[in-house]
Amino acid sequence: MVSSNFTIRGGSAFAKRLMSSSSSAFTFEKTAVVGLGLMGHGICQVTAMSKSCSQVVAYENEQKFLDSGKLRIEKSLNAMIRKERITQKEADDTLSRILFTTDVDAIADTDFIVEAVIENIDLKKNLYSHLGDVCQSDTIFASNTSSLSITEMAEVSGREDKFVGVHFFNPVQLMKVSINYVGL
Repeated sequence: MVSSNFTIRGGSAFAKRLMSSSSSAFTFEKTAVVGLGLMGHGICQVTAMSKSCSQVVAYENEQKFLDSGKLRIEKSLNAMIRKERITQKEADDTLSRILFTTDVDAIADTDFIVEAVIENIDLKKNLYSHLGDVCQSDTIFASNTSSLSITEMAEVSGREDKFVGVHFFNPVQLMKVSINYVGL
């Protein structure tokens, strides 16, 4: 499981409360990861392995990217089995908690969404604008950006009070740290 170091700057009371306590674990019934590339597949895998939610929805907008992300997760789990870090059963259980989909509406009823798409502010703003419209009002959004404005993305989502930034280190499934922050 990823252990977290937190850096809080500005933001809402909700986000500060969410991110200020590394000792209390948050659990969600259903989590989504948007983007299964270099970082997203690792975030998806770690989330499913952590058992912090009963289901992880892994979303990509094209089947070829979804298939590629799933293959990355399977290869990573198989490497962990070979190195005796996990058992076959743990790998199977991890995969069983992941719903792979190209249907963006499948993430509408999730409690927590981590976005890990390419670093393009217009793409991210369009995504958050759409998610802000279709997701339940208490869904928390998290962007894995390392350089773009959390504040800009939060504003277009329509839920600035439920938006955080999180930056994982690569490879996610091997690193034991993430940096989390909120917009100003």
